[in-house]
Amino acid sequence: MTTSPRQGVAVERRILSHEHREIEHVVGRIEATAEMAGNLAARDLASALRSLLDSIEKTLLPHLDWEDNFCFPEMDRLAATPWATRLLRLQHQQIRQSVERLEADWLALRREPTHRQLVDLRARLYGLHALMSAHFEQEERVILPFLDAENGTETRSEEE
Repeated sequence: MTTSPRQGVAVERRILSHEHREIEHVVGRIEATAEMAGNLAARDLASALRSLLDSIEKTLLPHLDWEDNFCFPEMDRLAATPWATRLLRLQHQQIRQSVERLEADWLALRREPTHRQLVDLRARLYGLHALMSAHFEQEERVILPFLDAENGTETRSEEE
């Protein structure tokens, strides 16, 4: 059994919506971990950060890979331009770079961090939280309605 292009778009839309709901809790944990920086002993903060990074590696990074390798190429094809998802791909790179930097921060927590290191960690976590929140909002307000339109199931915007 083969699927039509419309069925493929519908499947991508469902996957995207489902995965965004799954990842929302990770985005919330980013903010919660930021709030802990400077308020917990280094060992406890290191444990919380490691748990967060493990969640990011298991849920968020595979989601970004799926979007980059399957969803975005399809959107670019439907839009007839490689520019349709260019900004979103750039944000994915920024997210990955932020996660890599947090991995380095986690390693630094093995020693007693300075006040400056804790402030920087907190800032990076809040920055990642802001980037993720804005990125998901863009996908929810641009990509999902685009996929709905391509599937013939346009939805009304929240502002209407």
